[in-house]
Amino acid sequence: MPEIRERNLARTVYDAYPGSDLLPIDPARDCRSLKALAGRVTRDNIGDGLFRFLVVEIVEGGEGNLDGAIRVVRRAREDVDAVLNALVQVRQEHEGRRRQQ
Repeated sequence: MPEIRERNLARTVYDAYPGSDLLPIDPARDCRSLKALAGRVTRDNIGDGLFRFLVVEIVEGGEGNLDGAIRVVRRAREDVDAVLNALVQVRQEHEGRRRQQ
């Protein structure tokens, strides 16, 4: 029975990221592995800190595997949601004060 090969996580992240085609990344070369992609995003300024963050987190915090990648991206989503909620709360408080004036 042939061995089932796990999908290339680097290419999955690249393909799923909105606007990835605008990044200065050659998917055939830079997405051949997570190690290659991590090297590219940490060595060069690719102009997108969020993409760099995701790749580094998946490699370092997610141990470069699918389950780890899911775990760290979920945690990042929760962190971003917490910051977004705080910003929305500040805006609502600011608008409420403005209405009272």
